Amino acid sequence: MDLHLAQYNIATLRHPMDHPETASFVAFLDSVNQAAEASPGFVWRHGIDSRNNDDPPPYANPLTLVNASVWESLTAMRDYAYKGIHRDVFRRRTDWFVSSEAVMWWVPAGTIPTLDACKARLEFLLRHGPSPYAFETGQRYPQLVVVPRPLDHPHVAPMLAQLDRELLDSTPDGGSNFLHIAPEHVEEGNGAFYIAYLDGVPSACGAYRRIAGVDGAAEVKRMWADPAQRGNKLGAAVLATIETAARADGYRELRLETGEHLTAAVGLYRRVGFEACAAWGEYEGVPFSYTMSKPLT
Repeated sequence: MDLHLAQYNIATLRHPMDHPETASFVAFLDSVNQAAEASPGFVWRHGIDSRNNDDPPPYANPLTLVNASVWESLTAMRDYAYKGIHRDVFRRRTDWFVSSEAVMWWVPAGTIPTLDACKARLEFLLRHGPSPYAFETGQRYPQLVVVPRPLDHPHVAPMLAQLDRELLDSTPDGGSNFLHIAPEHVEEGNGAFYIAYLDGVPSACGAYRRIAGVDGAAEVKRMWADPAQRGNKLGAAVLATIETAARADGYRELRLETGEHLTAAVGLYRRVGFEACAAWGEYEGVPFSYTMSKPLT
């Protein structure tokens, strides 16, 4: 799988764009953007000069500016960022900005990230710290991408079989497991199934599906991460991908069912904002079952 590097950064101005103190920054914009587009390895960019002013601002503070770009490689991005005019402007950033944040991640070649996807990556970095899913300049991690796959993809069945074995081995006597997921559950418009590839190796998975009869709600299903890759935050990465996709699909709530004995899973869900909720449907009255919910706002 060919990969490109995506980057996203935000910075909060000391003064509005039309303020005299910001004029020297504005004067650099065209030259900086032209240099980016002329750089070897440049693929795409979205900057403050190209934002539709009719769109809602990306952040509550109108002085917070956004910039995103995609590059053929990390080397190509660094050669632009730390040489020439961009380097000179970067060194002066405290003249114009009070704060800034940046994140980088890998995407399949040809992918153009949405603004919501960019914001979600930065939020992941700030919540979980650096990882293969969201990292900072100068950090090196295995290359991670999380991509949708149909259930008949050859990488799906072995992962689900391993998940089923782990669940069955850990379930207390009298407990139940809900292992079924059907192709129509993850068809476009209903949900999606994702696989996380770490340096090309399928290492985690997860899905979401529409909850029949519950308006605006989707259910997280079939979450698994290779135990040998603990520490790379793959479960959190798959879950963050699911949240971003479900929100883009118009869902307003995510629910899930797990076992109360699966303390590591419950801990992850709590850390990212899930809370206990009443059981629904087939989960009502099931021993050792633990249901959770998170609003997508």
